[in-house]
Amino acid sequence: MTPTAAPVNEPGKLSRHLDRVLRMAMFLVPFGVLGNLALSWFATDHDVLRQLGSLDRRYLYLAIVLALFPWVTNTLRLLIWARFIGHRVSFRDMFRVTLGAELTSSVFPTSSGGEVFRWGMMVQKGIPQGQAASIVTLGYIEDLVFFAFAIPASIIISEAWELPVLRSIGRELRGKVLLVVVGVAVLIVLVRLLFRAILRGALGEKARAWGLKFAGRFKRRTRKTRHDFRTVRDLVITRGKSRFVLAVLITAVQWTCRYSVVTALAYFFKAPVDPVLFFLLQWVIFTGMMFVPTPGASGGAEAMFYVVYQALLPAGLIGIVTALWRMLTFYLSLALGSVIFLAFNIADARTRVRQRRRDVPERV
Repeated sequence: MTPTAAPVNEPGKLSRHLDRVLRMAMFLVPFGVLGNLALSWFATDHDVLRQLGSLDRRYLYLAIVLALFPWVTNTLRLLIWARFIGHRVSFRDMFRVTLGAELTSSVFPTSSGGEVFRWGMMVQKGIPQGQAASIVTLGYIEDLVFFAFAIPASIIISEAWELPVLRSIGRELRGKVLLVVVGVAVLIVLVRLLFRAILRGALGEKARAWGLKFAGRFKRRTRKTRHDFRTVRDLVITRGKSRFVLAVLITAVQWTCRYSVVTALAYFFKAPVDPVLFFLLQWVIFTGMMFVPTPGASGGAEAMFYVVYQALLPAGLIGIVTALWRMLTFYLSLALGSVIFLAFNIADARTRVRQRRRDVPERV
């Protein structure tokens, strides 16, 4: 996926988009936390709740670290390629880009992703559109390389083909994937036919003039983006192989952390644990969340987790593990990320105010 649209890189529109994200985050977090507390109360053996104080909290702290550490690895991946291309961006700059993309992915349907927002924020930091698109695309390739090895290895090691739940989920996903692909293809065809009708003047001269102006601007931007993209691609192939290997290793750490939160929680509750199988099942759940049309896959994520893990975790624990898993992998990140991002905005606003005061000459 290579973003080529430009609206999100305009400061005003990007700020309005961010304001919407933060407002939705403030709306989602309280309801999500209350919902997970209710799930823990009604679907968990109350003896387990009374014994929480006697459990080894180190595994709970580990689960929190595993849930939040992907922020660091994602930032490092962006920083590696931005510095490689020649842009003097800081860790803070790329950390803010990472938080913005994560928040966008959290409050909008998971399938929409945060890539366009990530791309727009990098453009706002001074990285040309094509180079920013290249960095986003390199992230996709790194993920693909890691999962191309990790998923088959996990299936073989865990013998996951014997789980009936995976077979049923596979059949369900195959049907939905086909439906999504057909829907997207039909939408693309309809948009192209509509745009051609506009250019022919079928909807009037005013619409035709707008269409010609839009087409010209789009072609100029696409041409520049493609040039920058090819430049970065050739640069990576000629002298960026070692950085690509490093980025893939960091990618492996990132996804291993994210998909091991449930393993740490299982150790916390002294439940049976199969780390490799749990890793694979997390990949299944996070992939399935892409087809849930609610913000952050709310509701669907919890349901999938409950269905997938109910045969692997004790009946008295499945409720609280589901709630804690969702709390750590979604609501904690959403709440903490919103606070940090807002703090960055306040600090930047104060910096701009001080800069303007220094730029205004003192009145005599």
